[in-house]
Amino acid sequence: MLSEENLRKFCYAIWDKQKKKGEEPHMDDVIYDVTGIRKNSTDDFKIIRPIWYEYNGGFANIFEKMKNEIEGKTFQIVDGFGNLNTKIKIYDVEPYGLEDSSKGAEILVHVDEQGTMDFFMYEESTDNEIEVNDTIEAAYFEALANYESSDLFGYLRGEVFDVLINKLEKYGIPIDVDVDIKEL
Repeated sequence: MLSEENLRKFCYAIWDKQKKKGEEPHMDDVIYDVTGIRKNSTDDFKIIRPIWYEYNGGFANIFEKMKNEIEGKTFQIVDGFGNLNTKIKIYDVEPYGLEDSSKGAEILVHVDEQGTMDFFMYEESTDNEIEVNDTIEAAYFEALANYESSDLFGYLRGEVFDVLINKLEKYGIPIDVDVDIKEL
């Protein structure tokens, strides 16, 4: 196991090398391979991420860059699974956690209710499957009537998370996503 100072030197060397190659420094897998720490694990958040935040001028600095990139912006989501086609708007990005090991960003998102999707659920108190191939708003009201709204929101949260994590992974900040359905 590397000492904290040697780990810091190792990580800084990797990120400096990325810069010299003209790349934006990022959480390279080689760091995890050499240290044996799993990415997105508790050890990652307690050991590696604080060094990453330090390298980037502190958590607040890198958080602001991330926030400025997405807050108030609208993105399109098109996904074959569930035939989802909608817009999302990021309406708030807030930090959470007090210590470096628990810091992250909560991203609050409006999903356009006029977007379309296919949603499957079961009719309340029966085994009858219901399929809604309509607007997200129609799927939401059908899901509410059949006590399936948590499944609908879980699906939408997952789809939004997948889009945002691909866009924001470069910042190295864990994200949590919360969605609401609204006309955009």
